[in-house]
Amino acid sequence: MLISNRYILAFWQRILTLIVSVVLLLCFSSCSSWHEAKAVIAMADSIDQTKHVIYDDTAALGRTIRCLDNPFGRVLMSNTLGKAYYYMGRNYSLSNQIVEAAGCYIEADRLQIDDPIYRGRVNSNMAYICAQNNNDSLALIFYERASSDFKESGNEWRYSQTLLDRSESNILLHNYIVADSLLQIAQSYQFDSAYQARYYETCGLYFYEQQQYDTALVYFHKGLNYWQSEEEKCFSYLKIMQSYWENISIDSTMHYAHKLILISNNPNYISNAYYCLMQVAKNKNDVELLSQYSHARTDAQKLLRDNTNQYAAAIPKLIEYLQNPHPLRWVWIMRVTILLLCIILAIGTVVYRQRNRIAYEQIDKLSTYVENQEALLSQELYYRQFGEQLSNIVDRYHTPHKRWKEYKTLKRDLSPWLHTWMCKLDTLPLSEREKIFCTISLVYSHMTDIEIAEYLCYDKHGIRVFKQRIAKKIGTTSADLLDFLRNLPINE
Repeated sequence: MLISNRYILAFWQRILTLIVSVVLLLCFSSCSSWHEAKAVIAMADSIDQTKHVIYDDTAALGRTIRCLDNPFGRVLMSNTLGKAYYYMGRNYSLSNQIVEAAGCYIEADRLQIDDPIYRGRVNSNMAYICAQNNNDSLALIFYERASSDFKESGNEWRYSQTLLDRSESNILLHNYIVADSLLQIAQSYQFDSAYQARYYETCGLYFYEQQQYDTALVYFHKGLNYWQSEEEKCFSYLKIMQSYWENISIDSTMHYAHKLILISNNPNYISNAYYCLMQVAKNKNDVELLSQYSHARTDAQKLLRDNTNQYAAAIPKLIEYLQNPHPLRWVWIMRVTILLLCIILAIGTVVYRQRNRIAYEQIDKLSTYVENQEALLSQELYYRQFGEQLSNIVDRYHTPHKRWKEYKTLKRDLSPWLHTWMCKLDTLPLSEREKIFCTISLVYSHMTDIEIAEYLCYDKHGIRVFKQRIAKKIGTTSADLLDFLRNLPINE
């Protein structure tokens, strides 16, 4: 192979480093706003846990949601974003914007907050919306999910509350056996007076729905002893009024009807109270009183319809959520798939180019190596042939000939063997006497400079200076002059 595993590993390490760097850069760019978002939710948690009050700065919650509701925020800050949606939903619920509240609860549930208590609270609020619209089967689904989350959390108080919620939903669905078993489990828990009141209230509802009104009255009256405020007693007052109405106890019915009208702000309770009073007035043929109650009930029903419409509009969103919890998941899968394909394609292209680049580099190195080897072989061949030519000259002329003191004669005699070399020598900026010295030095390399000086009739003490002058002219040194002359035909 032209590319080694070491290159592939190094390349993938660089790609991984690049991806991590991009992710970290994006994270750090959002670090400040994420820090602010975490601070907002920390404040909301603190207020919720210590003062039991919902954080009502919807502007801060909105900024938190806008900051975190993106792919990176949903993955890296899912708990913070989930809590932001939960607290925003609670604020919408308190301002009677039920459809918006349902949307926030759905988003919070999609994010699956790590703390099961928050997951349970989210599902309890969605169940409450369903229950307010009398959609008890849908409410039961969310109550069961909340019960599972609270049980996981180990919070027995919250878990026991969902037992009562589930029991109430089953009662309204006429699943009395299931409701009874849940009530028996709930009875084993002993908490504060509010829990005891709810327990007796649910038991009263259990018997009321089965038309056992006397037994229901016993439990409703027991529950009244545990509630702390009159407003909390209103549901019990309503069921007591209705139970007395069914038992044809008119005076008791009117007593609790007037109590509800005086105490309650719930239009459903008020409407039911006026209905009973209207029936009493009708039986007494009191037209004036009947008209008065009728107008008051109409006003209450108008408020009730406004509230009911809000809850009714939220039900389709919750049903759709249960049927398809992640409707945009396919979009995200497609986006991620396309992104991965693009990354793979880009990586493949880079790898292909990298492989080819390395391959071409290695081919170039191989070509250079081959060329160098060929040059070396050619050079060796030249040296061998050149050496043979010099040997032939020495065999023919054992010593330099006297007539070679003229360069023309020297060139004519040695051209059969050194024609190319002497043509190269003629290109050098040397005098004829200097060329004779170079030629003699090359052919008779065994002779010393002094011997050559004697042949040239040159001062033996000045021969060194003469040789240095020649070397300087042709760009070499006295020591390297002979090698330079040997390589003269192959020098560039």
